[in-house]
Amino acid sequence: MEQRAMLASLVVFLQVVTIASGDVIPKTRARPLELPAMRKLDTIGGPCDSEFMAYLMACGSEMYTNPSQCPAACDSSAEEEKKVQAIKEREQEEARLGRIVRTSVKALCESALGRKVNIPEDEDGEVAKRRRELEDLRATSSVETSASRLEALRKEKGTLLRMTNQEGKEERLLKEIAELRGRKEPGASTEGKQDEIMALQLQVKELSDFRTALEQKNAEVSALKSENSHLKKDFSNLREDFILLRRCLGWERDRSEGSGNVQGAHGENGCLHIRLSARRTSVRKTTPRNLRTSFQEVEVVSDDEGKDFDKDKDKGKTRDIVDVAHDLEVAKMAGFREIRLKELRQAKNADMEAACADEGITYIKLDQARANVAEIRASRDYAAWPKEKEPQDEEDRDQQCTTSNEDVEEE
Repeated sequence: MEQRAMLASLVVFLQVVTIASGDVIPKTRARPLELPAMRKLDTIGGPCDSEFMAYLMACGSEMYTNPSQCPAACDSSAEEEKKVQAIKEREQEEARLGRIVRTSVKALCESALGRKVNIPEDEDGEVAKRRRELEDLRATSSVETSASRLEALRKEKGTLLRMTNQEGKEERLLKEIAELRGRKEPGASTEGKQDEIMALQLQVKELSDFRTALEQKNAEVSALKSENSHLKKDFSNLREDFILLRRCLGWERDRSEGSGNVQGAHGENGCLHIRLSARRTSVRKTTPRNLRTSFQEVEVVSDDEGKDFDKDKDKGKTRDIVDVAHDLEVAKMAGFREIRLKELRQAKNADMEAACADEGITYIKLDQARANVAEIRASRDYAAWPKEKEPQDEEDRDQQCTTSNEDVEEE
């Protein structure tokens, strides 16, 4: 009974608060005692308190959430600022009364039920409502956001492609500008290049002239070397002849000691005449026309100097005949090689390939092929040279002997 009295007083209190706040009393105020929860409050802490709590929350929410009604005498057009201020104050008052009612209802319910009761506040309801709205908006806009994102990505891709195309066009234009500038400004660079080309051409011409001169000098030197070797050989032969004649003269002297000094002098003069005539013939036949200063002076050995020659020969100061022959062979081979190189100097790649095929060697490089072919042909010429020399030497010896005999007969 006490609980019912408390609930009745609470309902009356809520109605008074609603009237004081200017709200219209809701229709649910005439039904507080009809709820089944009121009939079940005979036992303290009984079940079915959820319906009672819902009823109380409905009453409280209707009391402080109904829209406020302004006095009829207020003029909205003239007192807008005052109306806004009054609305704000009213909202604040409603919020304060709502908090008071909520705390009172909470205390009453806890005392009636004997346990703590959690009454949800309007702010929590608003937050839940906003969260539900946000989830709904997300669910509805998920497809739109994906489509919009795809469209944004497509636009970004298009912009990037346009930017890359523009960069490629800029690079191409810069290259074309550089080429045009190079074409328009050929003055100083072309003049400098032409001067360099002229200078190089002059240098090439001078070097070619110098090369031809060197080739001529080399040819002359090789010819002089070969002729020098011939002269050395002839000189050695004359020297041997002189030694032999001297020995013959000594033998004749020893033989004719008893016949007198006149006969010995006559024999010595005869031998000297034979020797000088033979030497003149040999020198005349072997001396070249373009002989240089190395052989301008011809050594003439007298009878008194014969002893010195014998002494030099005994001491080993004279040159061996084998060394002289070797030098002659080397000089002759060098001459043949130089001649063949001159013949192959103007040969081209095709000519050298054919020459290498004829000689049975492999073509590698132009210069190397020239040198190899010249070496092979020079060795062939050198091998044929002694055969050509033997008949000529026999003719020279026959002519020399004939001249010597004629001179002797004349005396």
